[in-house]
Amino acid sequence: MNKYQFNRNMEILRHKLNADHDNGAEGRIFELECASAHSRKTCVSKQGQADIFIHYERGNYAAECKTNGGRISSLRKKNAPKFVVYRMRFVQKHKAGKTCEAWDEVREIDPVLIPTEIFLAALDRFGATKSTNGRNPEEAIQVSSKKFFEWLLDWPIPFTPGEHYTADDFEGLE
Repeated sequence: MNKYQFNRNMEILRHKLNADHDNGAEGRIFELECASAHSRKTCVSKQGQADIFIHYERGNYAAECKTNGGRISSLRKKNAPKFVVYRMRFVQKHKAGKTCEAWDEVREIDPVLIPTEIFLAALDRFGATKSTNGRNPEEAIQVSSKKFFEWLLDWPIPFTPGEHYTADDFEGLE
């Protein structure tokens, strides 16, 4: 383990210990976990900076790491990152009906790599966006969208930190 990996792991631990008091801890941990073994990343990126870089064809391209109902306004901007790394860990609660009891549906998607344009098009196609609450409302992922979840189940490109991706990986996908 190099010093960057060690420092990254210490930062992950710090966020895990604070998770009960920080709604964004899971997203911060995920961002740090997405860094490749050779990355110098040791802390969460500032707003407007790339979370990680993906080796695509012969270059490195910015990617945004998103979990569950993450904010997506930055992905709609002109200079948005080329890729999104997305992971879902969500429990959809179902209410009791006349013929059934209440139940929980666990929806889990391991990290996938999706070109930003395709990711946003899917969110729009399935109506899987919402507005956040608070003083600065922002567009975010509607994690409870079953159609979006089902689309993700069929997405064929898992994300692996440090992996090299090619145009062939994404050919014919939408």
